[in-house]
Amino acid sequence: MSGFSDPSRAFGLSEGYFAQPKFVAEEFVEEISRVDLEFAKKNSTFEPKPFVRTFERVLEKLLEAQDGLESNIAQLERSTKTYAEDHRKKMARLKQTFATVGSSFEKLETQISEVGSNTIRIGEQLDTVAKEKDRAEAIRELVGFYADLHEGNASKLDELLDGGSEGMIKVAHTLRRLNTIVADNQYSAPTDANTKRQIEKYSENFEKVMLESFEAAYRDSDVHNMSVAARTLDAFNGGVSVSKAYINQHPFFLSSMISQSQDSIAEASYQSMEGISDIRHLPPAPDRWLAQLYADTRAVMFKDWAVISKVFLRPIDLMQQLLKRVFEQTIQSYLETLLNRAERQSKLAFLRVLSSSHMETRKLIEDLQRFDAETVTPAVMVLESARRSGSARQGLLDIPGDTQTSSAQFSRSRSKQKPAKKGRQPEHGAIDDEDDEDIDDEVAARDRLGEARSGVSSAVAIAALIGRSEGDNAGVGLLHGFLNRCCDDLFESYIAGGNYMRTEQMHMKDAFRQTLVPFVRARTERQGSGRGNALLGILSSVTGSAGAGGGNSAGGNVGQGGFAGGNSGNGPGSMGKGGAGNGPGSSLSGGDQLVGKQGEEYEGTLTTGTSRMLLQVHAEAVARAVELENESQMADSVSSLTSQLLTSLGDEYVFPALEDMMESLQDTRQEPDLRTFAAIRTANIVVRLVQTHFQKAIVPFVGTGSYIYRDIVAEKNKLMSRIEISLNLISNKFIGACTQWLTNLLSKQRKNDFRPAEDDFTAFEMGTQPCRQTTDFLHRIEQTCRQSIGPENQSRILNDVGDALYRMLMEHLRKYVVSVAGGLVLVKDVSKYRETINTFGLPALSEKFSLLQDISNIFLVQPSALKSLLDEGPLSRLDRATLQGFIQMREDCRSSNLVKQFL
Repeated sequence: MSGFSDPSRAFGLSEGYFAQPKFVAEEFVEEISRVDLEFAKKNSTFEPKPFVRTFERVLEKLLEAQDGLESNIAQLERSTKTYAEDHRKKMARLKQTFATVGSSFEKLETQISEVGSNTIRIGEQLDTVAKEKDRAEAIRELVGFYADLHEGNASKLDELLDGGSEGMIKVAHTLRRLNTIVADNQYSAPTDANTKRQIEKYSENFEKVMLESFEAAYRDSDVHNMSVAARTLDAFNGGVSVSKAYINQHPFFLSSMISQSQDSIAEASYQSMEGISDIRHLPPAPDRWLAQLYADTRAVMFKDWAVISKVFLRPIDLMQQLLKRVFEQTIQSYLETLLNRAERQSKLAFLRVLSSSHMETRKLIEDLQRFDAETVTPAVMVLESARRSGSARQGLLDIPGDTQTSSAQFSRSRSKQKPAKKGRQPEHGAIDDEDDEDIDDEVAARDRLGEARSGVSSAVAIAALIGRSEGDNAGVGLLHGFLNRCCDDLFESYIAGGNYMRTEQMHMKDAFRQTLVPFVRARTERQGSGRGNALLGILSSVTGSAGAGGGNSAGGNVGQGGFAGGNSGNGPGSMGKGGAGNGPGSSLSGGDQLVGKQGEEYEGTLTTGTSRMLLQVHAEAVARAVELENESQMADSVSSLTSQLLTSLGDEYVFPALEDMMESLQDTRQEPDLRTFAAIRTANIVVRLVQTHFQKAIVPFVGTGSYIYRDIVAEKNKLMSRIEISLNLISNKFIGACTQWLTNLLSKQRKNDFRPAEDDFTAFEMGTQPCRQTTDFLHRIEQTCRQSIGPENQSRILNDVGDALYRMLMEHLRKYVVSVAGGLVLVKDVSKYRETINTFGLPALSEKFSLLQDISNIFLVQPSALKSLLDEGPLSRLDRATLQGFIQMREDCRSSNLVKQFL
């Protein structure tokens, strides 16, 4: 720092003292007065003058240092200002210099653009001139050919034919233009008619020779000569004639199978489908002749592509024509014959053949689409890329833009009287052995497609070759939409317009009616013969039929919460154990087969076999609907079929059977048949089967978020709710019938049953007959209930029956006079009642009958012990009026004055 030095030494301080980061004034004062302080300490006196002189001297030095610092700062400011002004001037000059350089570059760029535009215009003009020159040359040459043919001279065209494949292609282009000229010139002079005939004759002969050459090469499997002839004819007429020739003589259409009578083939194949019209049999496999035809189609398409991709300029077009011919002529003809024969037999046969044929056709379409995406489309992309990149010669790229010109313009024939010149080979299409490089280049480009036939990896390699990603290559091929249309056209007349659904619904109606014929017939016969003891006939074999459907858990909840045969919810957890499958055709699986063995079940009641048969018919119909209907209509079709199932199952089968069961319980004069439990259990199994069927065969195809799903769930829940309500009514009715029968049994009690003779040991040992009959009936109720319904329902039914018996016994014991010996009989009866009720396993009910046992002791104890029995035991909880009724029935009540004594 010029003009400024460190003032630290002037104060006797170390250098850089004032430059330290932290300056403390107290420390500075102590440092400058350190000598004075030491002197004062030695003299033990304080003299202020030395300090004052020191501070004055330091202050003067500080002021001098301040003046020097300010002077230095002012000098530095002036220098900085001067430097800043110089920098600003330099930057202004530099900016002006850059602006000048940029302007120069813009001028230069403008001049270069003007030169480029002029160059482009010159190039365009030269290109136009070259094209006009070529066009004039082509016109001149075409006029020359026209003039020669007008004079009957075709030597120039013959010379071109001697030039090999390039010459033949040039002749093809020339003849095509000449035919266009003579076809469009409608107002030509009469003298031009001869020229027109000459052109048509030469063209016809040329086309014939090329076709003969192609057919000969095709018979010899000479792919190279086939390619030369196909390329030449493509330039001549767009390849129409050569495509027809290839397809017409294809061995696939001339094979022995196709040449046979379609009717005889369908007859032999149809006879092999055993049980096709039997709803109890599973659908047969697809038609074997149709499957073989599709297998041959796959093999032919996979094999022919190797030839088509090398021979034809537009292989994708020929593949479409070949596939169209196969579907429209061969497949459709056989399919119509097969479906007509099936339709004449039955609706079910027609539907099964239609579904299996559609499924087999869809597999064929999917295989062809996969082959298209993995092989055909990448191969076509390679050829197009080769054409765009110029790997083939101009002759290969010279494809006429209009390929729709009618081949009728070229159908004239050339006279064969003119001999072939040396070097020509008309029988082989005048193909020269020394072929041109353009064909070799094209064949080389097509040979690169060989790897594409090996699978997906090759397709990916080809896609990489032409710049496509693997994701693009794995998508839809060029033939995807065409193949879908072919499949739709085959079945449109059978499916479109609701034709299929009408047939399916008619079949379901007939199948349901056929399945329910035994039930309806037996029900009609029973109604005609009267209903006196109908349940004995209705339930003669229900126990056996229901046993095949599930275990004790099939029962739901009977009682205040409803008799729930199955959860009417819609989640997976609500499915029962009636069977579960993996698809619409197998919604009910497990050990039980779908087809109910009606021969082993009574035909007039609700059985699992018939219910499973109805569900099987519906499951098969849903499977067909899923196969045949498109995605937009599939949910509606499944919903319609399901609605028909629920209506038929409920109104035509379940509810009539439940009504018969209800009516059978009206006759209270006879003992209720305990097999009603088995019938209830069967109804529960049917509900669970419907729920499982709904989850497995319906929900996957209607979704869970649409209005269709909500509607069909509401309809299904309505059916299940009606069944549950009916089962509740039947259960309550059955409990009422049991109660009435218990009343009838107890009413058989004789007045002297509890006043037996002294030698009546049977009454003392076995109890009375009404007691034995009642306990036997209760035992059968308990055993049948546990075998047929679930634990919760068991508790409800057994509790209702036991509670009714308790109330009846409380009244019953107050109707008969009981002697001392009769007390023993009464205690024996009550003890048997109690033992039977204890087997129910209901603590509350057992407690009631334990109290009843204590009440029976009233008739057994001596009058002296009666007071302690009434006051100290469980009987103390009973009111005196109730106890009075029992005490009054003691034979010694009057003689012992018990009423006055205890009441």
